[in-house]
Amino acid sequence: MNRPLSGLFLSYFFVFAFSIAYAQKEVTYSVGLFGGISSTFSNDEGVSSDPRYQYRYNIRTIPIGLHLGIDFKGYGFMIDPQITQMGQQFNFINTSGGQVGKRDIQQTYFQIPFSYKKHIIDLSFFKVSWVFGVSPAILLSASENITHEQSKLRFPAYTFTALQSSQFAALGYEVEYDGVNVPQLNNQEILRKQDFRSFQLFGSIGLRSDWDVTDHARISFDLRANVGLWDPRSNDYLDRAKNQQTLYELSGARRDLFVSLTLGYARYLSIERKTRVKKVTPFQYYGPKRKKPK
Repeated sequence: MNRPLSGLFLSYFFVFAFSIAYAQKEVTYSVGLFGGISSTFSNDEGVSSDPRYQYRYNIRTIPIGLHLGIDFKGYGFMIDPQITQMGQQFNFINTSGGQVGKRDIQQTYFQIPFSYKKHIIDLSFFKVSWVFGVSPAILLSASENITHEQSKLRFPAYTFTALQSSQFAALGYEVEYDGVNVPQLNNQEILRKQDFRSFQLFGSIGLRSDWDVTDHARISFDLRANVGLWDPRSNDYLDRAKNQQTLYELSGARRDLFVSLTLGYARYLSIERKTRVKKVTPFQYYGPKRKKPK
């Protein structure tokens, strides 16, 4: 999605929301800030079939975001531009089953989630809602780094020819019958930002609670599951992995899923539209003057 298309989508969203707001008797507008945490699970087919790796879980931050919301009776809409940090980590497993290092994936996106809220509990001071959203996301930074001790790992058979070359032999890689002796590596970069897609689209579903603590202050908790539409890596990198040109990567599709938990503070304003009473002129009230019969 290019910028003109995303801007057009944003314009339609505002026009749609405010056209509905005009027809409602009571509308609540809210503006605020939020932050939180996220935890990512990368469903990677290559990693799942690679004996060198074991999944591990970690927490990233959602540093700050801007909330714009509009609520009607029973439902509402939100736009929440935010910076989201995500990425999976994997343990390196040696031939004896011990943990000897980690592979760290880090991705930072600028997201613009558009969300629909369906109120389950809709009180004047408290709301609980199902939340459904779609979020265009622009990649700000990304990398994959590996760190492992000097140990023995099980590399795929297709890498043995490359590992026995003078280039890798000089680095300390040594192929044996039951594995590969590897040198110590510290934050060795294997993917850079250009190896990732610059644009991603996420879909989300979750629960949200809004507490009106004063007449104009609101605190919100938002828990969501998010899934990326495409493999986050670039087509060029996927072709290299498919052609067995990557030493620490088996070919396979990857899909990012992450859970986000945010806490927000907003100022809100409820506006109740008054019913307009049609003015009646004396002529309309008493009716037309009748002519006297001759």
